[in-house]
Amino acid sequence: MEVTHTMNGKTLTPEQCSKLSIYILMTTKTREGEAETWEKLAEEKNEDGSAKYIHAAGNAQFWRELNAELKEIMRILEA
Repeated sequence: MEVTHTMNGKTLTPEQCSKLSIYILMTTKTREGEAETWEKLAEEKNEDGSAKYIHAAGNAQFWRELNAELKEIMRILEA
C-alpha cells in the first residue's frame, strides 16, 4: 500500500514524503541551535537594564514553535 499525504487538494508522493522527512531530520540541529542562540541573546541587557536585542525572545519562541510543528509533521509523515 502506497502512503501519500494530501493537503489543500494536493498530494505528496511517497518519494516527496521521504525527501521532506530527510530534510526535516537533516535541519533539526540548525533549528535547535537557532533557538539556543536567540535565547542567549534575549538574556543580554543594555546598561539601563533594557533588552539589548528586543526581538531575540520572539525569535527564540519562533524557532521553538517551528521545531515543535516540524516534529508533528514528521509524526504525520511516518504514520
